[in-house]
Amino acid sequence: MFATDHFVLQPSGSPHQPIPPKDRDELTAKDILRFVRSSWRLCLLWIVVSLGVGGAYAVLSPGYYTAYATILLSSPPASQPGEAEADERVYVESQIQVIQSDEVVGRVVDHTGLAEDEEFVMDDSLRARISSYVRSQLASLFGTELPTAEPNIRHEAMVLVRRAFSVHQLGSSRAVEIGVTSSDPQFSAMLANAIAGGYIGSQRERRQAARAEETSDLHKRLAELREKAFVTESPKKLPSDPESAERARVLFREQQSAAEVYRSLYNALLQRTHSDFSASSLIPSARVITAAEPPRQRSWPPTVLMVALSAMAGGIAGVGHALIRQAMNHRLMTVEDVHRSTGLDRIVGIPRIPRRRWNVVWPCEQSLQPVYSKDAPELHSSLSKIATRMRGVQGRQVSKIATRMRGVQGRQGGFVIGVASPLGKSGSSTVAVHLARVIAATGQKTLLVDANWQKPSMDQPMLNAEPGRKLARAFATIPADQEGLEVLVLRPTGSISDLNASLSISAALQHLQQEYSCIVVDFHSTDRTADLEAAMGVLSEVLLVLKARLTFADHLEGILRIIPREKLSAVILTRINRAPSFAVRRRTDRGNPRGPIWLVKAFSPNR
Repeated sequence: MFATDHFVLQPSGSPHQPIPPKDRDELTAKDILRFVRSSWRLCLLWIVVSLGVGGAYAVLSPGYYTAYATILLSSPPASQPGEAEADERVYVESQIQVIQSDEVVGRVVDHTGLAEDEEFVMDDSLRARISSYVRSQLASLFGTELPTAEPNIRHEAMVLVRRAFSVHQLGSSRAVEIGVTSSDPQFSAMLANAIAGGYIGSQRERRQAARAEETSDLHKRLAELREKAFVTESPKKLPSDPESAERARVLFREQQSAAEVYRSLYNALLQRTHSDFSASSLIPSARVITAAEPPRQRSWPPTVLMVALSAMAGGIAGVGHALIRQAMNHRLMTVEDVHRSTGLDRIVGIPRIPRRRWNVVWPCEQSLQPVYSKDAPELHSSLSKIATRMRGVQGRQVSKIATRMRGVQGRQGGFVIGVASPLGKSGSSTVAVHLARVIAATGQKTLLVDANWQKPSMDQPMLNAEPGRKLARAFATIPADQEGLEVLVLRPTGSISDLNASLSISAALQHLQQEYSCIVVDFHSTDRTADLEAAMGVLSEVLLVLKARLTFADHLEGILRIIPREKLSAVILTRINRAPSFAVRRRTDRGNPRGPIWLVKAFSPNR
C-alpha cells in the first residue's frame, strides 16, 4: 500500500496477474457495441466490394433468356365400369413425364434438326474443357490412349435439350408451362414452341393409332357378324320323307332365329361404333393456349437477386473478417484491452490532441529534444478537472500522476522515477517532461534525465565529457512555474557498447540521488536497449507508456517481466480512439470504496 497526502490507494493483488479466463471470455452488450463500432467500416467496405463484384458479374457475364409456352392438357380418359376414378393431379404429373420423355424430346430434335447443328451439339463449356484436359494429361502420364468411341450425336442433342427446359403445373389446373432457357431469346421461343408442338403431335399420333386399331377390330367384328346374319337361305326342296322334311324345317327356323340375333348384334354394334366415333371427335385434345415469344429481359442473372446475394455475401465476409481480425489481433487499443490482457488496474487512457493545439512556449535549446519545449493549454485544464474530482485534491495541474508516486511529496531526496515504453515513439518523452514539470511545480528539486543516448549527439562543445565517463553530460533548463526544470542530457562522444551505456546511466543516477529530491528518467524503449533493466536497482517507481494500436499484448507482458510489482506505478495508454473526457471511473473493491482508479484524459503522446 502506498499513501499520499490526499488519498490512500491499495493495489488489488498483483498488478501483473491477468484476469481469469471466465471473466475475460464474458460477452456483454458493451463488447458487442464496441465490436460494431470498430468493425462497421470493414463490413461496409466488404459490402461495397461485393456489390461491385456482383455488378461486374451481372454486366459482363453472358445473359440467359427464358421463353414460356403454356399447354392445356386433354381431359383424363373416362374410367371403365368397376375402375376407380382417375386423379386429375396424377394424370397431369404423368403427362409432364411424357413431355420430358425421350419420345417427345427425340421428336423435337428430329423436327428441328438440332442433331445436325454443330454449334448446339458441341460442348465448349469450361467444365468440358477441364475434363478433356485432365483426361488427356492422365492418359499421357500413364502412357495410355483415350478410348475413342463414335459419339451418338442425337443422344447428346437430346440431353442438351432436356437440360435446357423445365415443365411445371400451373396451380391445380390442367395447364402446364414449358420454360426453355438459352442465351439466344429467339432460340428459346422456338424450342419452347417445338416442345409443345412435339407433345401435341405425339398425343395426336397416339390417339390416331389407337383409333385406327379400334376401327380395324370393329370392321373385323362387323364382317363376321354380317356373314352370320345374312347367309341363311330357305331350302329349295324338302325331303320326301315327312320326318326328314320336318327336321329340315326345324333346322331352317333355328338358322333364321340365329340370323335375326346376329343381325340385331350387327345393327347394335354398328350404331355403337357410329356413336363412339362421334363422341371421340367431340373430346378436346391438348392444345397450346399461350405460344412462346422471344423474351426481352434476361432471366439470369437476376438483378435484384444478385444485389441481395452480393450484399449478404459482403456482410458475411465483413463480419467474418472482423471476427478473425479480432481473434488474431492482440493490439492494445483501449484501456479495457490493457486491463483484460494483464489484469492491471492503474491504467490511464490518453486520447490525442491535434498537433495544431500544441504550442512552443519557449525556444528549444540545441541540446534538448524538441518535444521538451512543447505544451498544450487544454492538457493542463483537462488534467486539473480530473484532479478536482479526487477527494481532497485542490487544484494543481497534472497532480494526479504525481500524487500516485510513492515519496514524491514528503520525501527529501533520492526518489527516482523511470519513464519507459516497450516500443519507440510511444510518447514516453512527452510524459516524462510533463511529469517532471509537475513535480518541479510542487517546490521539490527535480531533475529530468534524457537517457536517450542512441539519439543523434549534439555539438561537442556543449557536452561535459569528463575522463572515465562513458556518456558525456550536458545540463539545460526548461522554464517552469517557479525556478525552472533542470535537464541532464546523456550522449556518447564516441562508439560505446550497450552494456557500458547502461552501466554509465545507472552510475549517474546513483550519484545524482544525493543532489536532487526527485529524478525523472526518460529511458529508451526496451526493444532497443536494456537500460531500464540495468537501472532497476536504482529506480523507485516506473511509469510505463504504451501507444494504442502499436503495442501488442506480448510487448506489454515482456516489459512487465523486468519490472517488479512494487515498482510499477501506472500504465499510460496514448493515442486511444476516444474523444477527450473528464470523467473519472472508479472501481469499487471490497474493503476499499475508493479502489483503483482508471482515468480518461486529453493528452498528446507526441514524443
